[in-house]
Amino acid sequence: MAEARRVLVVSGDSQVGRWLQHRIDTLEGSYAVELDDFAAFDRRLATAGMTGISALVCVLDFAPDAAADAFEQIEHVLGMPDMAPLIVLAQNGDELAAVGALTRGAVDYLPRRLITPELLAGALARAAAARAPRRPAPLPSTSSSPEIITTPPAQPRAAAPSGLPAHDLLPPLRVPRNLIPRYMLLDTLGESARATVYLAHSVALNRHVALKVSRITDDEEPQFAREFETVGGLRDPGIVDIFDYGVHEGREFIAMEYFPCGDLKARLQNPVTEREALDYLERIATALAAVHRQGVLHRDLKPPNIMLREDGQIVLIDFGISRTIDQVARSTRVGVLRGSPYYMSPEQAQGTELDARSDLYSLGIIFYEMLTGAKPYLGATAVEVLQQHVNGALPQLPEGLEHLQPLLDGLLAKNADERFESADALIASLCEEAA
Repeated sequence: MAEARRVLVVSGDSQVGRWLQHRIDTLEGSYAVELDDFAAFDRRLATAGMTGISALVCVLDFAPDAAADAFEQIEHVLGMPDMAPLIVLAQNGDELAAVGALTRGAVDYLPRRLITPELLAGALARAAAARAPRRPAPLPSTSSSPEIITTPPAQPRAAAPSGLPAHDLLPPLRVPRNLIPRYMLLDTLGESARATVYLAHSVALNRHVALKVSRITDDEEPQFAREFETVGGLRDPGIVDIFDYGVHEGREFIAMEYFPCGDLKARLQNPVTEREALDYLERIATALAAVHRQGVLHRDLKPPNIMLREDGQIVLIDFGISRTIDQVARSTRVGVLRGSPYYMSPEQAQGTELDARSDLYSLGIIFYEMLTGAKPYLGATAVEVLQQHVNGALPQLPEGLEHLQPLLDGLLAKNADERFESADALIASLCEEAA
């Protein structure tokens, strides 16, 4: 049996510390979790040190009046000799807190209220990789090709004076870090058949961004130009900010706001209360109302395209297949389907004309998933799922949630005329129910 990896949890709140200890104990793999408060941690550093500890998890508060102390604690910890890789579990943090923690040398930053087993396991895996001994560096190459970094990162250290991450802080990445001028690639956030999304640092903005880079294809039509044009005309806190667009050496790229708190899909790995589901529903509807008022349909609303801020604000992203209402009316063709089958409205599944009520149907599917933890329509193939959207019975909520059935029916009616007529109408109904 493999020897258990020792993980030290440090928390000023014993209840939070025990909760986190339990979460790690339930992960797959073998962990031996120890728990210290900060006073006990200081005594440990002064006596036994961190010998044998494979990962350090510190629970830190990044509220406005506490953030400076949290950053000072990170710098103090990572300044100690032979320190284990640091994972920050953040309370009351935001994007700036995440960037500050990572650039100071933390291997990961996890918002406490969005923690999932997958995120926690991934952070511990990165810590283990950072703790592993480095292989000897290869001899310098005489090639003039861009640098490709594939060796594991060294022990984390303080950020470089410029505020950019020091080279050894960067995770393994199998592409040139200078793939796109003015951006330093730091990590891979996601991939598809047509593009890769990187966490990158923008030199011009002096901030971290999500940089979507297309693969080189023979397509004559740009993939991201329409998204840049569409979102550039939308100004609302619930809509992603896009900072830059361009083409470099045959690759399109688009730089947008980065969300360290992750997306709604990750949040749904943990149960959502009825109150939380209703709050999310209203916030998503508010963002959709802003989009629809400007004559745009999202057409691909699903949990991975709904990002979360630490304060609970939701932000819509990925307008790659969005269209204006006029464009949808002109371009609809049977057999041309874009979007996710699990969240597609009956009219979208049939390739007929769409309006704002199609996005509301997708929101209804998400609402059902938030309440029950499951998708209402499943199938062995995409076609089977689409057929259920068109012909299947309306999904029924389980016992205890029956009072929300009329609300759900008003979102998921097969006939668009029987749904809420707009996102504003949905918001008004929610406000009446809450009154």
